[in-house]
Amino acid sequence: MLEELTKNADNTEIENISAATDLLRRMLLELQGLEVDNARLHLAMSNTGHAIRQRLDMLSGITELLKLAQAPLRARALSQRAKALIHQLAGELEQISLEAEHDFDWIA
Repeated sequence: MLEELTKNADNTEIENISAATDLLRRMLLELQGLEVDNARLHLAMSNTGHAIRQRLDMLSGITELLKLAQAPLRARALSQRAKALIHQLAGELEQISLEAEHDFDWIA
């Protein structure tokens, strides 16, 4: 029974990591669409966009690894790495979004 509860908690965590990855990827795509009309956003995306895409791909890979049967210690390490990447990417994308919002507010 304890093993089943642990497995359910692990599955929920994997689903949460996968959902966060999807949201971050959508946010990146939205910013890429906005950069056409915003020179500063275009510059920021050209400087960091590739690195962000690489880390999103890494996050997707970690999610796939977590879905496979892993030793608990390995799964915990992967999960912690995924959460750290999510936090880092969310901060970077939020910063870029705030810069773009400032530019669009200034124009309006």
